[in-house]
Amino acid sequence: MARFLIATQEYALKDISKNMLGVKYSLEFWPNKGNISRKLEKIIYDLIVIDMELANGMELLESARSIQSAPVLAIGDNRTEQAVEAIKRGAYDFIAKPVSGEKIKNIVERVLEGRSLKYEIDYLRRQQDVIYDLDSIIAKAPAIRRVINTIKKVCKTDSTILIGGETGTGKSFLAGAIHFNSHRKKRPFVDISCANIPETLLESELFGHEKGAFTGAAKTRIGRFEQANEGTVFLDEIGDLTPALQSKFLHFLENRTFQRLGGSKTIHSDVRIIAATNKNLEQEIRSGGFREDLYYRINVINIFLPPLKERMEDIEELAFYFLKRHCRDIKKDIRGFHPDVLEMFKRYHWPGNIRELSNVIERGILLSEDTIIKKDSITLGNNILPCLLPPAPAQQTGSRHRQAFEHTEPSKTGPSTQSLADIERKAIIEALETCLWIQKDAAEKLGISKRTINYKIKKLGIRHPRWRKNI
Repeated sequence: MARFLIATQEYALKDISKNMLGVKYSLEFWPNKGNISRKLEKIIYDLIVIDMELANGMELLESARSIQSAPVLAIGDNRTEQAVEAIKRGAYDFIAKPVSGEKIKNIVERVLEGRSLKYEIDYLRRQQDVIYDLDSIIAKAPAIRRVINTIKKVCKTDSTILIGGETGTGKSFLAGAIHFNSHRKKRPFVDISCANIPETLLESELFGHEKGAFTGAAKTRIGRFEQANEGTVFLDEIGDLTPALQSKFLHFLENRTFQRLGGSKTIHSDVRIIAATNKNLEQEIRSGGFREDLYYRINVINIFLPPLKERMEDIEELAFYFLKRHCRDIKKDIRGFHPDVLEMFKRYHWPGNIRELSNVIERGILLSEDTIIKKDSITLGNNILPCLLPPAPAQQTGSRHRQAFEHTEPSKTGPSTQSLADIERKAIIEALETCLWIQKDAAEKLGISKRTINYKIKKLGIRHPRWRKNI
């Protein structure tokens, strides 16, 4: 429970505080007797409220700011000079009397929310050096070592970067690594997927809108470019931008200025742009799907992330990394892998890349009944839902594992034969229908992770009108 210290001699303020805050928070009242510094040195508070009508109100404010890290809320009369002086001396905010219960409640909640967010941001900032330490990235394979060397050269610049690579190769992680190793690392890192937001909302998401700009725009909203001022914007799947948005984005790249939807004010934003795509943009240009001038604007620095099948030297270390991470999240004690499992990993072609490896290991942890993951807990490729597939005929013994390694199509001996993909698609759709098309519930029913079912839905082209964006 959050702990507040309230310094006042005013009974009305005490009553309001007790009625509006007393149930949810622990309140202590300071009657302005004795030495407040001793109390502040002994007890850590989450918020300090000071009535500036006390004769020594400013002195109490300074003492609180010098001893405690808690925000100080000043309450006083409606004189501008008193409010200005309180803010100058370190008050987080100033509330003019008369104070209503609802007003003080709303301000207190806003202060605590901001403080909680600050703690979270400070924690994440401390973690970034560990998470994005370039020398700690798993990179034994020459192809990924070249990528890391390129990042080290370009992360200190402000040049626009285009990251290419198959789905699941780690483009989002790479963008974060570039940002948090740049001079912008203490500023916002804002990422947005151009593929996962409906076209009608994406423009507002990027550039913001004014109140009344369109139906449902009840208030002004700043966009991602404005939020990320002095930081970095990561645009994933930039190849999915519509022609109209490509044109508007090109204007922003050239001038670093834009207007919110429905607005006339020109806004400047100093952001670094990192874009990513799994498409061949040069081919998209030839087919008319992507602007050539925009391509050359974003392709100042080009980085290609190799697929996992070209990083076989990294497979084992990546596997243990995901094992440790998922065991921590799932709270399960798995020590390692049977040698046969690691051999399977090294022989498999990993069409879903690092994301697929992560999902396979997460599922293996959930299914494992031992302290190491064995082959019977691992499913690869089209065999992701083994319990739903018909048993293999006697002459095909061992073909499932062979198919996982070689990625061959199942034999089709007659018109009634279904492929594994067809069977899997049917199983997933049946589970979704049973669970009212809620992916999380369907994943639980099938015994797989939400990430896995999302990946399979995309791969198999399953759609439903209730989903915000048909994948």
